[in-house]
Amino acid sequence: MSERRFQVIVIGGGHAGVEAAWAAANMLRSENSVALVTIDPSKIGVMSCNPAIGGLAKGQLVREIDALGGLMGLATDATGIQFKVLNTSKGQAVRGPRAQCDKHAYAECVQAMIGARPEIEIISGTVDELIVAGGKILGVRIGETRLQSESVVLTTGTFMRGLMHTGESRVEGGRYGEASAVGISGALRSLGFELGRLKTGTPPRLKRGTLRWDELEVAGGDREPIPFSDLTMSGGADSAMPSMNGFPVLEQINCRQTRTTAQSHELIRANLHRAPMYSGQIESVGPRYCPSIEDKVVRFAERESHGVFLEPESLRDDWIYCNGISTSLPADVQDRIVRSMPGCESAEIYRYGYAVEYDMVRPHQIAATGMTRLVEGLFLAGQINGTSGYEEAAAQGLVAGLNAALRSLGRESITFGREQAYIGVLMDDLVTKTPVEPYRMFTSRAEHRLILRADNSADRLTPFAKELGLLANELGQRRWRCHSVRAEQMIAVNRGLDRASLNGERLSKLVRTPEFDAARLQDALTKEPALTDVPSSVWETVFAERRYAPYVDRARNDIRRGMEMERRRLPDEIDYHLLTPLRTEARLALSKFRPETFGQASRLEGITPADVTLLAVLVQRYRRPPAAQVTA
Repeated sequence: MSERRFQVIVIGGGHAGVEAAWAAANMLRSENSVALVTIDPSKIGVMSCNPAIGGLAKGQLVREIDALGGLMGLATDATGIQFKVLNTSKGQAVRGPRAQCDKHAYAECVQAMIGARPEIEIISGTVDELIVAGGKILGVRIGETRLQSESVVLTTGTFMRGLMHTGESRVEGGRYGEASAVGISGALRSLGFELGRLKTGTPPRLKRGTLRWDELEVAGGDREPIPFSDLTMSGGADSAMPSMNGFPVLEQINCRQTRTTAQSHELIRANLHRAPMYSGQIESVGPRYCPSIEDKVVRFAERESHGVFLEPESLRDDWIYCNGISTSLPADVQDRIVRSMPGCESAEIYRYGYAVEYDMVRPHQIAATGMTRLVEGLFLAGQINGTSGYEEAAAQGLVAGLNAALRSLGRESITFGREQAYIGVLMDDLVTKTPVEPYRMFTSRAEHRLILRADNSADRLTPFAKELGLLANELGQRRWRCHSVRAEQMIAVNRGLDRASLNGERLSKLVRTPEFDAARLQDALTKEPALTDVPSSVWETVFAERRYAPYVDRARNDIRRGMEMERRRLPDEIDYHLLTPLRTEARLALSKFRPETFGQASRLEGITPADVTLLAVLVQRYRRPPAAQVTA
């Protein structure tokens, strides 16, 4: 058996896998230090569902990934065919950038970016064995080849025992036309991991030429598209991305809107017995916030229609994604449902919708670093942890890849705080909650969302990325220069704001009035020579910080008080079953989740403030006796 050695091995070429490999490469910076193992290298970066990136809260995740040197924002900017900031009628804290991408161009762009990194070697194959000894990962086996590493990142997506359903038809696979990964589930079970099973789904794709496209309501993008990456915003992405000659790069398109009808709903009700979710064929749970059209009709029986967005998947073909009617009903029923929608009366379906069941690892078995508690050096990221969405997967991949690289360098692992990033909220939620459905990020999950805005992602995280060493390569250095220029511009704008007046009133006071916005602030100050070249993104951030200053100050005070709880670590060796003064429910929760800090413990299901207070007393007295209990 042949053997090869790497500093980090990443298994899986989806959105979690590519960010993990990219982050590890940014840290390690030596040739062939990272192995990216995937069944089919031509599928790296494929957008298996809607070719869209970002959205509410998800857009914040992508901006944070970019601020930390990730690739998703750059790839989106290079391949987006419609850019739109959602929730612009509301405050900055809940706005979310979104882009519809060309699915073919996006995958090609990601593959080119990964392929251009000398640190990353792409290996085609299926992992047959995780090599573990003494509770530590030592590598993986692919056929007759053994890849050695003490840092392995597993990102299997929906492929672990994946099973696709369309009506009564069932086919093994994690994505249309691709086989499932069967052996990994068994390997994880044999190592003692508790697995669960979840479900996700996808809608039918239509042939555009068979729709009355021009008669449907237009769903357009922003007149002035805003990119995701700070490199693109600053004009510094051109040399980083050879395909980028100005922004936007690709032709911008409009989507269309239609809706289901009473006839659609009657068809669905009449065929529920043929729907795998209702016939008993599927027993696992799907995403509550992205339900199938079957679920919508049953749960919202009083509604006569549901909106459907018809979104082009590429400039190269005429495939249309039906956003809003995810389904696993039989093909003949899908035909009739689609043709019952206005503008779709003669529609032809290129690919029918289907549901996918897949195995996942209950995420209470990982730490917020992404590393598993059972096997040292084994990291999990993406849908294997019970999440949903490209953005959530990519964020976890970055965390896991970064910490896998830090481990190989002999450095301490890092976690992101809930007050630091949406990425921190995501990782903390995974390790303190039991997912009963695929986890999706929302702004409502972030208690500090006034501080964790999309517009200030780089201000929050790029200095942290530089400190960690994520920005040491040429692309990272360019990113740091962009950040430094932006920081100087923000200082200049704030100085101008503090000394300026408008109609006899101090501008610093006017900026907090309801009728004021970032555009008015820019108009009031751009007469100053030093501020004429300041981009709109800087004005937006300065305006948001000033407008929400009292609330931001209050939030930061709350964070400072809460940090004491986050800094207080719990002993790794503590046996919570011995802390009998605690309620049984509290002891069970603490034993299951094994929180790292008092802050994490306070957020566990089944833990009350009184439990945390008592826990603090008991931990101070804790000395693990051989066969005794700790009493208050």
